[in-house]
Amino acid sequence: MLRVYSPYNDVALPDNTVAFVSAKVSIPTSIPGDPVLLEGICVVAVPGDPNSDAYERALPDFPYPMVVGLGSVTSPPRTLPDGTSKAFDVVSTDYVRDTRMTSTVTCVFDSARPRWSKTPLPNQNTVVFYVGHFSDTASTGGLQVELESISLNVGMAESKSAAVSTPSSPSKKRKFTAVVPKEGTGRQTLPDVSEAGEKPPLSPTASLPTDPASSTTATHLSPRSRSRSVSPTDESPAKGVLPSSTTRGKGKGKRS
Repeated sequence: MLRVYSPYNDVALPDNTVAFVSAKVSIPTSIPGDPVLLEGICVVAVPGDPNSDAYERALPDFPYPMVVGLGSVTSPPRTLPDGTSKAFDVVSTDYVRDTRMTSTVTCVFDSARPRWSKTPLPNQNTVVFYVGHFSDTASTGGLQVELESISLNVGMAESKSAAVSTPSSPSKKRKFTAVVPKEGTGRQTLPDVSEAGEKPPLSPTASLPTDPASSTTATHLSPRSRSRSVSPTDESPAKGVLPSSTTRGKGKGKRS
């Protein structure tokens, strides 16, 4: 039985009309005692006069209704008496005729066909998405669906043991972090040597410590340099000042 929404006192479809119908369905297990209920979503009538003898000549040869369903597998897969067909029951729930209703179908496929020869059977209590056509009434109740396509384990969530992650121990917060310079920037970051017990090198412009024993990085002056009051950065004698060493000139042995 098909229900569609239409204006009051309007004839939805004339008798004997063939229509393309997309609808939600409720399939009871008591078929054929109780009817199959359809809630129309889209109804498109085949044009022409339904009472004409030529009306059905233009219709495609497709007498079986198609079904697209999503549901839970409620029985272990089984082999039918023909020895090659596999079957399993699927239960779906949808809102039909202003209430929530349950449908039961038996999905069947022939494992002897090449396209189904390597198809695994679904496990019980898993969710499957299937496409097929109604082929017969099922022995366990409801309708039998000859499968054209099936997707297994639809919407399977991760197990709780895999979803729960073990909290990692807090890492030590470092005061300095070595950074690799980006290519082309030319910026560099010196590594942190404070933990290794080493001191940074003395800058060329830094002043020497007053106490020679206060630092092991101070530059020691040579005995010759100590005789003059000059800074360590002064590498040549000042203008007009002779070196402290004595040289002998030519001639009369005059000191210069």
